Amino acid sequence: MIEDFKNIAQEETPPEASAMINTFRAFGYNLRTAIADIIDNSISAKAENIWIEYKWDGAESWVTITDDGYGMNLEGLKLAMTPGSKDPKDDRDEYDLGRFGLGLKTSSFSQCKRLTVATKSEGFNVINRCWDLDYVNETKKWSLLDYISDKSLANKLEDLKSGTTVIWEKLDRLVGNSNKQNEAAMNVFLEEFALVEEHLCLVFHRYMEQKRINILMNGNKLEPWDPFMKHAEGGQLVAKEELDKAQVKVKCYVLPHISKLSAEERKQAKTDEWYKLQGFYIYRQNRLLLHGDWLGLFSKNEHYKNARILIDIPNKLDHDWKIDIKKATATPSFTVRKDLIRLGKLARSSAGSIHRFRGNQIMLDDSIKSFDFQSVWKARKTRDEARHYYVNQEHTLIKGLLEKDSISKKEFKTVIKLIGETTPVESIVQFHSEEPESHELRDTGRDLDQGTIELATMMYKSLIATNTSPEIAVKQIFNIEPFNQFPELVQYLN
Repeated sequence: MIEDFKNIAQEETPPEASAMINTFRAFGYNLRTAIADIIDNSISAKAENIWIEYKWDGAESWVTITDDGYGMNLEGLKLAMTPGSKDPKDDRDEYDLGRFGLGLKTSSFSQCKRLTVATKSEGFNVINRCWDLDYVNETKKWSLLDYISDKSLANKLEDLKSGTTVIWEKLDRLVGNSNKQNEAAMNVFLEEFALVEEHLCLVFHRYMEQKRINILMNGNKLEPWDPFMKHAEGGQLVAKEELDKAQVKVKCYVLPHISKLSAEERKQAKTDEWYKLQGFYIYRQNRLLLHGDWLGLFSKNEHYKNARILIDIPNKLDHDWKIDIKKATATPSFTVRKDLIRLGKLARSSAGSIHRFRGNQIMLDDSIKSFDFQSVWKARKTRDEARHYYVNQEHTLIKGLLEKDSISKKEFKTVIKLIGETTPVESIVQFHSEEPESHELRDTGRDLDQGTIELATMMYKSLIATNTSPEIAVKQIFNIEPFNQFPELVQYLN
């Protein structure tokens, strides 16, 4: 119950304008998340098309984001430009992607010092309002300006029935005071927008797939990037459940093994990034909030890099899931945490089975004798649980060469090529992921054997034959394992 303070002396202490508005610049956006936040407003305004334009012009560079949504009247525009204009506890339309009433301002101020919004409702003329941080810092007042520096930046609105254009100028965080001729600064500028394109193709991929929006950057239409590869051969949907009174929908996907993908498919799927892309993918109203994160429930592991779990939540669960202003972090609610752990284990297990099969570790294990086929490489565990890999002398080709008194140069090249091409890299990586301690253990206590002596002597003679001095030859040999474990070897090198 709220106490009655009517008879208590009261004072209003509004925040100092320049201090507060500059605080809005420190919310941790980057260019990608900032532009995505503006697009959220366009989607909430029922836009079908969004045009992102940017131009390199040194310190005069600019960015515009235009949509064909329903636009705003003057009252709505001023409200949109007012910080904290929305209570996060208020009920919202199910398609509303905002929450705090801060996104337009905080995302924009994170990138620029001048934010102008021009808008047009159907049947009305274009109106605009502007925040200029330099002016606010000078006047110390919340002075929202009826100003636009260049009306041509909002020209696209003239051809639309309704819509809104967000204009960013004074891009101090992105270009600073760079000269137009500064090629290095220009390249950074363009590289940032290449990252923006990649980000938007992922974050809004479901909207694009459902033909609900089109996003164009400098005239180029963006195509959706599906992180679950739902239509790829060999992919699996291993589980599908509804949690928290059917409010939270979960789908567990396992991507196909990389060997099933063509070179072009691997490039499109970004297989080189699969390790960091594994984990949960949280969507709110089809908009991706967070991806490639196990949410503190599991750690990332090479063995499970094919596992990705889709989670759909409604915007009314924002508070329960602790969605932040940038819409870039989330924490699963207590009611679903146990279920997500269970489903995560299921997806990870299914992903791991792909690598167990493809890696063929059974063939590597030298304790298993039930296979007629002999692999080139074998692995054994010592009494200390360390894993050692070695070339299998029972392999048909290697055994045949060992039985000869001499071999030709061609035969030697053949066996070297075979050993190199069959090195079980994938299995070694998996073993290390499952039992990292097995590769960290080293058998440093073993005695010097005749084979090691003969190999070191052969290498020493080979180096001397190339006019390497004896001192340098010895140093080179003792920089190599396992010779560096046996200092007594020096007596055999002469």
